[in-house]
Amino acid sequence: MTPAQVGFDSFAIQQAGIRASQLVASYGFSRTDWDDLRQDLLLDYLKRCRHYQSGRGEHRGFIFGVVRNRAARLAVQQSRRPTFVSGVDDTVLARNSFVAASLPASAKSLELQVDVRRVIASLPEHLREVAALLSQMSVAEVRRETGKSRPRIYQMIGELRQAFVEAGLAPEGGAR
Repeated sequence: MTPAQVGFDSFAIQQAGIRASQLVASYGFSRTDWDDLRQDLLLDYLKRCRHYQSGRGEHRGFIFGVVRNRAARLAVQQSRRPTFVSGVDDTVLARNSFVAASLPASAKSLELQVDVRRVIASLPEHLREVAALLSQMSVAEVRRETGKSRPRIYQMIGELRQAFVEAGLAPEGGAR
């Protein structure tokens, strides 16, 4: 079936909306990402709908599987994106490779917060801005906010990581 033959039925739109809501609720996307997520899920379905074979199952099952799988890939991508935080606690530290991964409980947490703030304060203005934005937004949102390309944003993330490595705030084995 071609996208024109299948079109968007209400089930595809419903499933995309449900999965977008789940991504926002459970995987760190912001509410402002919801429309983009739903659109991404629907576009992926449109690209794949020509592969639907009626002899292999119901069309609704195909829609459900395609949307579910794309949502899972988006969740994995989101979990791998770097995050920068100003209020640092041990659970956040465990997920961020640019800060020491194995700290003694709360005794070092305050010291680490001071060190992180010191490193951020020593950065050039453009990197401080990006670090602040990344503490609250996804890379895609930062890209839209700043007008910079995705490769440039990731280059700047590399520069941020390097600053933490040079300050001795990288996990053993260096930055990821």
